[in-house]
Order: sequence, then C-alpha cells, then structure tokens
Amino acid sequence: MSTPAPASEPAALPGGEPTDPVRGSALAHTAGAAVTEGAADPVRTRATAPSDPELPAAPDAFAADPARDPAGGPAPARDRTAAPTHAEPAATHSPFAADPARHPAVGPAPERSAAEPPATARAGRGHRRIGLPRRRRAVAAAAAAALVGSVLVTALHASAAPHGTDGAGRPGACVAQDPNKPPAPQDPGPTTVATVEQAYHCVLDHYYGGPALDDRPLLQSAFQAVVRELVRRGIDRPGAVLPALSGDHDADWPLFAARLQGVLDAVPDDAALRSALAVSAIQGLLAALHDDHAGYQTAAGTAPDPHPWGLGIGLNRTPTAPPSAPAFTGPLFVTAVTAGTPAAAAGLKPGDVIESVDGNPVLTAGQFNPGVLDLLHPAYPQRTPVALTVRRPDTGRTRHVRVVPGALPAQPAPRVTATLLPGGVADVRFDAFSPGIAAEVLKAIAGLRASGTVAGVVFDVRGNRGGVGAEGNTLLGAFVHGVTALSFCAADGTCEPQPVDDGTPLLHLPMAVLVDDGCASACEAFAAAVKDLHLGPLVGTRTAGANSGPAQLYPLDDGTSAIRLPSLRSLAPNGEITDGVGVPPDHFAPLTARDVATRQDPALAKAAALLGS
Repeated sequence: MSTPAPASEPAALPGGEPTDPVRGSALAHTAGAAVTEGAADPVRTRATAPSDPELPAAPDAFAADPARDPAGGPAPARDRTAAPTHAEPAATHSPFAADPARHPAVGPAPERSAAEPPATARAGRGHRRIGLPRRRRAVAAAAAAALVGSVLVTALHASAAPHGTDGAGRPGACVAQDPNKPPAPQDPGPTTVATVEQAYHCVLDHYYGGPALDDRPLLQSAFQAVVRELVRRGIDRPGAVLPALSGDHDADWPLFAARLQGVLDAVPDDAALRSALAVSAIQGLLAALHDDHAGYQTAAGTAPDPHPWGLGIGLNRTPTAPPSAPAFTGPLFVTAVTAGTPAAAAGLKPGDVIESVDGNPVLTAGQFNPGVLDLLHPAYPQRTPVALTVRRPDTGRTRHVRVVPGALPAQPAPRVTATLLPGGVADVRFDAFSPGIAAEVLKAIAGLRASGTVAGVVFDVRGNRGGVGAEGNTLLGAFVHGVTALSFCAADGTCEPQPVDDGTPLLHLPMAVLVDDGCASACEAFAAAVKDLHLGPLVGTRTAGANSGPAQLYPLDDGTSAIRLPSLRSLAPNGEITDGVGVPPDHFAPLTARDVATRQDPALAKAAALLGS
C-alpha cells in the first residue's frame, strides 16, 4: 500500500547510528540522511532479528501477486466508449464508487437500488463480504526502495512494445509488469507524444474508475505541466494553447496530440528537450488524479542512490508529505543525528529547533515555509554551507551553525529491533512492511520470550513508510483469526476482502501500536485493522492518510519509464476510507522537541502503562 507514497520516489528512511538514544529512526523523517536506532538503553535488553541481506531496501506498494491469484493478470483493455462489464453481479458497493468530490475527473457514481441492502459490519471483527468475485486479487509482492510513503518501485526495463504501435495505430499496449518475472532489457528511446498517448489510454483502461473519468481535467493538467516547463526554460510559444475538448475520450486525444506535437516541433531542435516536455505532460496527466499511489518513475528513480548526500539529520517533517496531510504549524526540529555526518561534526543534537535556514524563517506569522525543506536536502555534489539558526529546547540557548553538505552512510536494509521494557512489555519497531518482515518480527518476539517474561507487545510503526500489505495481515494473524483485515474495492462497488493470516500461531498477548504522520500506506492499513478489530489501543498522532489502494507498474514505450496506477481502493475492516483522512490514535501523545532533547518518549510510556494496567 504504498507510500505514498504517497510522489515519484520518497526520501530515504532512517539508517546509521544517531545520537538520539531514545527512538532514533522510528521518529525521524530524513533530511538528506540515513538515520537509525540510537544507542542501547541500559534498562532494556535487546533481541534483534537482522534483516535478510537479500531483501530489497524497501517494498512496493501492493503490486499484484500472480502467485497468489493465477487469474489475477492484467485486466484486458476495454472499449473506452462502452460501459464496463462484470462477470458477476456486485455484492456490495464501495463508497469510493466514482466520487466526483474526491476525484474531480471522475463522473457520477451509478445509483444503488433502493432495495439493495448496504454492506454490514461484524461488530468488533470487521466486515465480511461473501460471494465476491476474486478478480484482480491485489496483494503485495517484493520490490525495491521507497519511502512515506510507500511507493511501488522496481527494477525498470519497459516491456511495452518498443517505440511501436498496435494494429489500430495506437502505441504499444499498456500491460502491467509482472513483479515475479524480470522484464527483458530494452534499448532506451525518446519520450514522445506517442508515449504520452500510451499513458493517457493506460489511465483510462486501468486506473480506478478509468472508463468513467472525464478526460478534460486530465489533458488540461498535462498541458499545464508542459506550459510550466516552457516558461521555466524561457521558451514559451504562442501556439501553446489547449484546444477545445468535448469530454469524448477518443475524439479529444487527436486534438490534444496535434497541439502538443506542434509545441514540440516549435521548440529548439533538441531531442532531450522534447523528451522532457513529453515527460512533463505525463506527470501532469497523473497529477490530475490526485492519487498518492499513482505516479511516474524512471529506471534511474528506482535504483539505490549511488551518492547518499546531505546534512545527516532526521526531521519531524517529511519533505514528501501527502497533499492530504494537515498544515504543518511547527516547530521544525531535529529528531536524530547520524554519527560521522556533517551535522554531527557541526554539533547539532536531537531536539534542536530549527528557526531559520540560510536566513529564511521556518515560520512566518504562524505559516510554514516549505522551501526550507529543500534547503535542508542539498543534492549531490552541492557543498554550499547551509546556515542554520537553532534553539536548544532544554536550555533556550540559540546557536548559529554552518553545515557543509557531504557524503552520508549507505542506506541499510530495513530491520526489526525488539526491546524488553521494565514490566515485561516488548517494544518492537520496524520502519517498513518489507517482504518477510512479519516473520522477523515474530522471531524477535520469540527471542524476547526465551530470555524473559513478555506481558504485552508495543508495535512502534512511527515513520513506517508502508510496503507489502500481506505482511501486515500475517502479523495481525498472531493476534486474531477468522476476520477481514481490509478490502480492495473496484469503482463498480465490488470488493475483495483480504483476511488475516490464520496460519500464524496466536501469541495470546495484548498489544498497542504507536503511530504518527509518517505511518503511511500498508502501515495505515495495519493501524486501521488494529483499531477496527479492537486488538489494542493506538497511541501517538494521526497517520499520513496516504493509502488509496494497491498499485501496479505499467512500463511505457520509451524503454526508460513507467507509471504506477491503482485499479482498486482500500477500505478498512469496518468499511471506512482512510485515504486522505488517516487513522486517529485512541490516545493522543505527540513527540515534542523537549521530549527528544531530554530522551523522553511519552507515546511509548503511555502504551506501556496501558498494557500494564
């Protein structure tokens, strides 16, 4: 359920050895840094389950898994002029069905029969939807690094027809990439109007509610993105005007394509420039969906960063916060500092409140200046010093610090850390729902049980960017059987319940979960299930609200790029929407700068007290 994925690709998540011995990366949104768990607390004993070094650095956000559903291959392209057909009647209707309030490009929803009963929920155990079609089973499969986010990423070599067209004269078919079969390498080519056309029809054929989308907002957003790029480069053209559109999918495209091709022909004869403008059109097209799990990516964007670079700090504000995130009102503070980085050399410490960056105030009249986040994330190989004004919350002292960006430690693989707190409460944290993480978590808990009495479990998923939703269902199976963890619903209202893994042995332990606005995608699905199924209290702050639905990757015909599209929507066990809303905690316990500076963790203390009561 990907981070948000929420975003092309999210920032790297915490790794390294921070000087924050309280929580480290569980609370850190990185600022050009890899930040990890702090030094050991002498009052705790640790049992750590190391990550499998063969695992990718992070998961994809619910890629379809053909191994679990052999029939769940890519949906056949539909005639965009015809209404979608269904092999079976809909058993339920999703509240997502073509809601123009949530997606301005979506047409009106089909009306429900007055005689049709609404979906029901099983009290305390989530809704069960019986007799539902098993088409497009969307469960997660492994892929490569992501963030906040959770985002589908995978090694990318397009499998679409290379720079060609189908028999009807359209670009090569838009086919979902099989996550279990690496695609054959393909020579890269330019991104052209034909590539934009392929993306356009791919959205209409495969996106959630695609056949009912109004194409006009999509094409308007695509053209706006091209114009912005023209203006940015100082090459605006008088003919760059959006043509009149009617809302007919097939009639509008030739008009748009001719105008876009005219713009590309009118700019300087530079293949790279024309490709960049076509890419802008694709990115604008996807931006019109307002979907945190839809996006554009290139092969370079999926590869690990060859030059980790920055300051070496974690922040309480992520630069990739989803649009649904509430307005940030500050303060902006450091949550962790990685040892051996420029920030550590400059004397920055966890809890330092950042008041200005290069003379730009972080807050002006109570309004956050998001531009400071860019200044705190310098790109390789920039070495211009970053001037910070910081305040120590425990002393009130203000300091002026200059930090020269530099190389950072490589991002480590996701891992599980388990700590036994006084009173026998297991504090278990992991920063992504990566493939195999549930087995590692259960192994770590078993290790703590072997060394002492475990009276309850606190899962710390603050800052967890999401990943493979099936891992969360496996973990939930250690606490309850025979219930639905979440459902994936199509625009026509049919839903597929995703059960918890009844094959996981029950632990027979109480649990609590620590959450914050860094918990996204599959992490939110896990948190919502815990809340709806009454498995334990949530403590902390509201989650990110970046959990639209399972996405698949569709390679494009330029051989270098692909688009991510969810065809289903995710609903929590009681049938509620969490995307754009988030999951609220049962007990509000935000982390403050003073807490970090004094090594306090009120959320963890509250959860431990609840389990001990």
